[in-house]
Amino acid sequence: MGTISPMLCVRNMKESMEFYQKVLGFKLGMVFPDAELAEYADLQKDGMSIMFVPARTEGISSRAKLGTGVYIYMQIDGDIDKYHAQLKKKGVRMPFDIKDEPYGIRDFTIEDNSGYRLVFNQVSKAGKICLSCGMPMTKPEDFGGGNAENMYCVNCTDASGRLKSRQEVYQGMVTFMMSSQKLERKPAEVAAKEYMGKMPAWGGSLEAGVQART
Repeated sequence: MGTISPMLCVRNMKESMEFYQKVLGFKLGMVFPDAELAEYADLQKDGMSIMFVPARTEGISSRAKLGTGVYIYMQIDGDIDKYHAQLKKKGVRMPFDIKDEPYGIRDFTIEDNSGYRLVFNQVSKAGKICLSCGMPMTKPEDFGGGNAENMYCVNCTDASGRLKSRQEVYQGMVTFMMSSQKLERKPAEVAAKEYMGKMPAWGGSLEAGVQART
C-alpha cells in the first residue's frame, strides 16, 4: 500500500517545527539546510509524515489566509483519549472536541499555529458502524462476508464481502427509506442521496476511497 504525505506552506518554519515537536509530539525527520534556516522539513508521528516549506517560496502573499478548508486525517496509535487530554492541557485550539462518530470512528480536531486542521482519529471502542450506510454491526452476521474486520455491512456488500457499487447501495437505501420512513420514491431518493453524501464510503468526512477488508 502506498502512502500520502501532505506538504504545508507556513509563515514561520521554526515556529511550526517547534509546535509540531513540543506541542503535538511529532519527531523531526529531514530538515534542509538546517533547523535554524529551514527551507524544508518533515515531521513524523506513528508512521505518518507531514512536510513543511516556507509560504513565500510558493508565491503565497503575506495577506493570504493559510489553512482554509484543509483537514488532514491522521489515524494515530496509542490511547487517543490520553493524547487528547495532553493537548487540551497544553491549550491547543480544538474546533471539534473528542467524540465517537456514527460510523465507528473516535476523533478530535486541532488547529495548528498556521491554521491547518488535523483530525486525529482511531476506530471507536464503542463498536463498528457500516461506513457505507451507517448500520450498527455487533454480530458476525452483520458484517459483509461474515468478516468482523470488514468496514461494511452485509446489506452493502456482495456474497464475498466486497462493497457493492454506489448505484446498488443507493437503490437499496431508497427502498429502505420508502419502507421504514413511509416516503414516496422522489423524497426517498433525495434523502438517500443526501445521507450517502455524508458517509465515508461515498465521499463523507472520513478518508475517501475506503475499501472493504476481506
